[in-house]
Amino acid sequence: MVNENLVFKEGHLCFDTEDLLIKICNPPFSFQRINEGFIMRREVGKGMKGNPTQFIFPKIIKIKPSTAGLIVGEGHLGKNFIFCNSDEKVIKEILRFLFQFNKKLHFVFEVATKNMHPNFINDSKKKWENIIKEDIESVRLRNEFNNTTEKGNIHISLYNTLFVKILKEIIEKIKIEAENHGEISKDYLRGILAAEGNINVKGTTTNCLYMVRISASKQKERDHYKKCLEKIGIKISCKDMPTISPEEGIKLGWKTDKGRAGAVIISRWENFVKVLKLGLLNLHNEKKIKFLKYFRNNKFTKQFLDFACFIKKEFTMKQAQNYFKFKGRHLKRVLTLYKKGYISRRKINRRDYVYKLTKEYMRLYNKFIEEGLIPSFQSNS
Repeated sequence: MVNENLVFKEGHLCFDTEDLLIKICNPPFSFQRINEGFIMRREVGKGMKGNPTQFIFPKIIKIKPSTAGLIVGEGHLGKNFIFCNSDEKVIKEILRFLFQFNKKLHFVFEVATKNMHPNFINDSKKKWENIIKEDIESVRLRNEFNNTTEKGNIHISLYNTLFVKILKEIIEKIKIEAENHGEISKDYLRGILAAEGNINVKGTTTNCLYMVRISASKQKERDHYKKCLEKIGIKISCKDMPTISPEEGIKLGWKTDKGRAGAVIISRWENFVKVLKLGLLNLHNEKKIKFLKYFRNNKFTKQFLDFACFIKKEFTMKQAQNYFKFKGRHLKRVLTLYKKGYISRRKINRRDYVYKLTKEYMRLYNKFIEEGLIPSFQSNS
């Protein structure tokens, strides 16, 4: 159950600002009601550039669980709020959340320039300005890295310690709800995977997907992510990838001197299917495209799709053997799909069965069509 003090409506969690302010406004903080909502002040000390530190909040703060996941994964909540990402859909979602506060945002365009065409910088900057509808005055060039993004990164900053204080309170509440409520957890993980997800491929052998990992340097963070994943039916079977410091990496003889963050590892075909069905990568286009491309190459995906020839037909083990040119009485892939609920069977005599693809098979098959994993000519045949 969702906390009774929270409202989950139309994909948003709605927070009563006054309840939050009452909880956190001990001296030197105070707040008062105004027409627009509430004004929160820090009565001791000064803010940036010598101005009094204050912030106007709306009466209700709305945030998607996926937005919270993005902030947990790639947001910085120190004295100010900072968020950085290279995906257009991700940036737009963060901006929609921030716009409700009617506070000036600051943008920095960051791009790696090594081995890139000089026009790439100006072209990418213009693309981002068109997306955020604002001129970008600050540009940060990174000459030491090869560019791995379509159009560089955008840093979004909101300079106010009081906003950060409220946002931290909201994020901590959402993390608790995500561990205990499936719908919230599902959307929250979309944000986490968009921010910290990595698609790993066996590029030198089968060219197929072999794991989706969620980077998290601290064990506490990894435990939190695993609780959320288990809440939506994704069981983690692999041990966590441990965090390796730069010093440890050098001792191990690694080529890089940057070490490696730890990670939660999502493996196994049935978990990849859940990632697909639940749309856990829908918030980040590049990651989803890569996932679909290499998931199609997985051995069990190919085996699953091979059985499309038997849609709306019953078949015997012998017919499957002849079609797939397998020898022996039992065809392992038939029995595997049967155990997973994609094939049903009924006994026709003491020794033999007749098999049929189930509704569960068709649901997944149609999902494959929807996601473009099956060419249109094949799905219509």
